[in-house]
Amino acid sequence: MDNLFGAGGAGGGGPEEWFRSLPPITRIWLGSTVVVTTMANLDFVKWTDLALIHWEDVLGNGKSGKLEAWRLVTCFLYAGKFGFNALIGLHLMTQISNRYEKMGPICTRRIYIPETPNSDQINYNENGDSQQQQQQQQHQQQQQQHRQQQRQRNNNLNHSPYYLRGESPDYAFALIFGMVGILMTQFLLLPYLSSSHSSQKHIFFHRHLTQYVVYIWSKQHAHHRVNLFGFPMEAAYLPYAYLVIGYALNNGQVLPIDILHGMFVGHVYYYLACVVPGVLGGGRAVLATPMFLVDLCNWFEGRDVVEARREDDNDPVLADVDGVIGG
Repeated sequence: MDNLFGAGGAGGGGPEEWFRSLPPITRIWLGSTVVVTTMANLDFVKWTDLALIHWEDVLGNGKSGKLEAWRLVTCFLYAGKFGFNALIGLHLMTQISNRYEKMGPICTRRIYIPETPNSDQINYNENGDSQQQQQQQQHQQQQQQHRQQQRQRNNNLNHSPYYLRGESPDYAFALIFGMVGILMTQFLLLPYLSSSHSSQKHIFFHRHLTQYVVYIWSKQHAHHRVNLFGFPMEAAYLPYAYLVIGYALNNGQVLPIDILHGMFVGHVYYYLACVVPGVLGGGRAVLATPMFLVDLCNWFEGRDVVEARREDDNDPVLADVDGVIGG
């Protein structure tokens, strides 16, 4: 059973060794969040230059009159003023991100299937028969054999378009999806909801993104046992436990919109990544991890891109995670 706020964690070594032991996406997220939060608290940068208050500031139509696209990212990297709340937020972000990435994120990397030749490229002879008909049939047979081999290698016999287990590129794609989804719903959907949201105008979204990851982790590992402040529960109930805690901290007067917001976007991601492919069938899917993210993560991890792509033909072997959430 995992203790969400226990002592545990990496044994031995100093902070640098612990930081290097984190998986790549978690390491980047934590490092950039600590840097941005520290710079804002020490007044190296103004927190108002990091917030996303109006789209005009991003598009260059704000007070400065300059394009400030960095706000789209920095609004997720500021954890708040130095204090207990910021420390707890960073702690939860690090532990849940580390757990999700090491246990294997939801995979959205498509199983590679060679494309069928374009019909425009097929030449016809005078009798109207395709000169490449036999070649096309052979190619289709190779496609079917390749697809079957990939699914057998991945123990993926349910016609899913994805590999069985995810890696860091899938997690990077999930974070990008979450950031885009949170910003779109923040400005296009939430303003039209009840007036309770108007009293909780958010210009930073670090907590939203953390709860987004909590939700998709809890959906993927629904039966994983966790311990929250001494209360054992299955991971499926963890987001709702945080929701109750947030509601209690607001004296039962205002729902914590940031937690609800992250849960909502997380549910959309889980639905598109895990439910829709089964409904569509035929190896079809809505989401797919871009290849440039795969190459970028392979480069960051020091892996050869060509060899990494060859390894993707097999199910990636990910290390099991021991210890506790809260180290």
